[in-house]
Amino acid sequence: KMAVHDTILNQHILKLEARIAPKQSAEANKEYIDKLDDWITADKIEEEKEELLKRFFYVFHFIKGADIPVESDAVLVPRHHVKREEVKHQALEIAKFRRMYVPLEKRKNTAARVKGIDACNFEMECRPEVFAQAFRFLKDQTVYERDDVQGIYHMLPNLNVTYHVGEDNYDIIDGLRGIDEAISFLNLRCGDRLGHALALGVDVEEWYESKAQRILIPAINYLDNLVWLHAKIRKFRLTECNDAIQYIEQRYNEYFRSIYLNNIHSDYFNEVMEKAFRHFSGREISNNYMNTHFLFTINTYYDSWKLRGDNPLYFKNGYFCLEQFPGDEWDEYGVNKIFPDNYRIRYNPEAAFLYHLYHYSRTVREAGAKTLEIKINSSLIKAVKIIQKKMQKIICDKGIAIETNPSSNFLIGSFKRYDKHPIISWYNHGLTYDYEKLEACPQIQVSINTDDQGVFATSLENEYALL
Repeated sequence: KMAVHDTILNQHILKLEARIAPKQSAEANKEYIDKLDDWITADKIEEEKEELLKRFFYVFHFIKGADIPVESDAVLVPRHHVKREEVKHQALEIAKFRRMYVPLEKRKNTAARVKGIDACNFEMECRPEVFAQAFRFLKDQTVYERDDVQGIYHMLPNLNVTYHVGEDNYDIIDGLRGIDEAISFLNLRCGDRLGHALALGVDVEEWYESKAQRILIPAINYLDNLVWLHAKIRKFRLTECNDAIQYIEQRYNEYFRSIYLNNIHSDYFNEVMEKAFRHFSGREISNNYMNTHFLFTINTYYDSWKLRGDNPLYFKNGYFCLEQFPGDEWDEYGVNKIFPDNYRIRYNPEAAFLYHLYHYSRTVREAGAKTLEIKINSSLIKAVKIIQKKMQKIICDKGIAIETNPSSNFLIGSFKRYDKHPIISWYNHGLTYDYEKLEACPQIQVSINTDDQGVFATSLENEYALL
């Protein structure tokens, strides 16, 4: 109550976004929001209550968390199985909450008090793929209820999405990949937001210089980052980055062998291919599984990365299999229908098998978890600078906004001066008359925010003043 009152009544605030963690049932979500509303508007007369309620709204705030291994040889579960199940349960209850508490007659419009969803907290150990199905499911949910007395429908606006990403990563490549994963796996669209996204704007050379060009990173993350960077160099046709291409391809062979190849047994692969051939018998794609030799190129690995927005349960057998699921409303969003563009990648035997190993091979996961100390090659830094700018333009064109939090970014991020905040490299319209600077800036939609006022001892006015 004190936090909301201080923010709304004592500062120049028009609307306040209050973030709350989702509860474990639709009824509990309603009770909690109603209780908060009652607390915050206590001691106000009816007109003041209504006015105050118009000034703030809620966002359901999913909490990221590190993977909790399920210690059992008998149970084969994917990465972040515990968190995935928790997020699924919360998402289904949010959907139920929205259906149950739309406004009708004199019932309180509790569902309309919630405007969006986001995910925050420790991002290095919990990537966007964990929330992909839940976010796609919730942001597409249409909720309405017919009022038979008035003959009209009451509809709720679709939930908007913020995803906190690119703030605290192993390195800038890792942060940019996380941003790309959030956009691709969560199907972010115009009007959605990235929270923080510092990797998209910090000075690349300064960042690596501050780390003496050395990073500590799990082997699987380093391999993923190399493959992702290689794909972006090729996508953007960066001929000036041929040195980086050669360097990555050499490193790929080394790390792919130590993480995957040394843990792939040909007998198991052949067994999976035989099962897949029988499963797809009578269909044209069954021919894909007749090959007894397998070749895992860097492009195949990138294709397997594209599948990480899909529910890993569909790949539990080592190949893509939808038939074992009933196809209810939740399962409709288990497969990412927007990314990748080529749906048939899922029927590439090597790509599907690699995605299977990524989640279900104990030896692959153990090998990938080993921490490496890496000296970042200068050719990679050159490539990252160019790709960072390319991604800025893509995000601007998509209409995705960036929510910046100067004090939070200053304390958590790598820069130690407010004039190094990347916001000006994203948007400078009206801040300069230099034509070249205006042309070079992508003009991404940005906002300045407080993050948590209590933690960072700040106000919105203070954030503007600091910048």
